Parts: sequence; structure tokens; C-alpha cells
Amino acid sequence: LTPAVLPDVYRNEPLVLAARIDRLAGSLQLKARIGDQPWTITLPLAGAAAGKGLSKLWARRKIGDAEVAKTMRQMTPEESDGAILRLALDHQMVTRLTSLVAVDKTPRRADGEPLKLAELPINLPAGWDFEKVFGERSRMPGVPKERRAEADGDVQFAALKRPVVPAAPATITLPKTATNAELSMLLGLGILMLELIWLIAIRRRTAN
Repeated sequence: LTPAVLPDVYRNEPLVLAARIDRLAGSLQLKARIGDQPWTITLPLAGAAAGKGLSKLWARRKIGDAEVAKTMRQMTPEESDGAILRLALDHQMVTRLTSLVAVDKTPRRADGEPLKLAELPINLPAGWDFEKVFGERSRMPGVPKERRAEADGDVQFAALKRPVVPAAPATITLPKTATNAELSMLLGLGILMLELIWLIAIRRRTAN
């Protein structure tokens, strides 16, 4: 049964108990006290409904019991870690001693197919417009042609053999929204100096 130490129960708050038993037979009787009055409930185990994840709930509670037992010095750190490790491995749970690694073995490239290099698109921040930030998208120029006149007067077109290098994109200029902090500090310092000179002059007039 878990939790090993039952917590205080307050009004309208549920108390969830997890237990591991050999077979669903007989009945489960719970006894408690509400104030000074006894309280009892009997639950038939044969009519229990099956549910998924109950074993993990029980294991998670048992791991918590092991942590509490170590804190209360009811178990040594080695015994507590051993119990936690066994429960985590048996029920495939993540704890401070265990972690899960997911390995995807689905093939993405057929055997013998060469590797391909591709650029993945990256989304711009919300509210950004690609053309306003980076300019209009450049179009790849068409393959230039050359004209060749044959002896019989026919005109034929042939593609040039030299490679076509696209123009380099223009430099990106982002808006500058920073303030002139240094200029503002110098201006404030100058105003303070003028105030100080004016104050000294007033004091001298008053003294005279």
C-alpha cells in the first residue's frame, strides 16, 4: 500500500491510495475517523474496473516512499537508491537516477542513395515581412543563349557553356532604435554644471 505514511485529509480533498495485490477477490475495507466519529467503507474488489497507467501510479508513489524513508533515516541511501532504481527500470520511469532515451530506427534514406545537402527554411519573427527586411526575392537569371548562323541561313540557338554566378545579395540594414545615451548624459552633466554655477552666484550675492 502506498503512500506508506497517510497524509492529513481535509474537507473536499481526495485521498488516493495505490496498492498492489495478488488477485482481485474479496473486499477492501477502509476505516477512519471524522472528528470523533468512526467512518467505514467497504469496496468489493471483484467489481473493480481495469485502467491503464495504474501500475505507474503505484510505482511513482513507491519511489516517493523510498525518498521519504531516506530522509527519515528509515532506509540507508544505498537501499533507497536501489529501490528507486528497480522500480524505475521495471516500470520505465524517469527519476533522479534514470532517464529515457528514444531511438528512432525508421530509415529516412534508401540504401545506396547519396546524401543531399539542403537549406531548411527558418520562420521569421511574428510581424516581420521578408521583402521589407531582406528586399525582394532575387530570381535566378535564365541561361543565356548565343546565336549561330549556319551556311544555309538557318539560325540556331545554343546554351553558353560558362557558368552563371548570381549576384550577391545586398547588405541587410536593420532599423536602429537605440537612444543616444552618451549625448544625453553629457547634456545632463552640462545642465548640472550650469545649475551649480548659478547657485554659487546667488550665494555670493546674498553674502554681500
